[in-house]
Amino acid sequence: MNPVLLEDQPILYRLMDEVYRASYHSIWEDKGDWYVELIYNPETVRKELARSRSHYFFVEWKEEKIGILKYDFPFSPREIEIPNAMKLHRLYLHPKAHGKGIAQELMKHCEQVAKENKLEAIWLEAMESQIQAKRFYEKMGFSEVYSYVLDFERIYPEYRGIQILKKVIS
Repeated sequence: MNPVLLEDQPILYRLMDEVYRASYHSIWEDKGDWYVELIYNPETVRKELARSRSHYFFVEWKEEKIGILKYDFPFSPREIEIPNAMKLHRLYLHPKAHGKGIAQELMKHCEQVAKENKLEAIWLEAMESQIQAKRFYEKMGFSEVYSYVLDFERIYPEYRGIQILKKVIS
């Protein structure tokens, strides 16, 4: 992993334009245009990198950037109190890297960072419709603690269900 730097924003945008859309284009009326532009534009990236709680990385495999990992701590969801916790904010991998054990290693990395920082839990938001992702998180020890409906009009209504999943760090 290598940290995402402000000057990497064009690389980040191009990478996520490909990686995010590969998995999520079908849930959006506009194939994900609005979301990719919102999250990976220069101003948003600048703001996220400026936050001391944010940790943002490129994931590399075979000397190629194949995804991102972003986590924030300490951070609790608005919807439910999870004190002294890390939010696994983004974990996106190119489909060609799926099934290689990379996501599992990234999850272990997050747990190690949480332990080193004496955090009590890791939490994340997963789309109810993304069965494979939810299955992976459950296999990694996460369980649902809350669910809500995402208020993004450009997502087709049947894909707006979000679950907050949590894992206690021992």
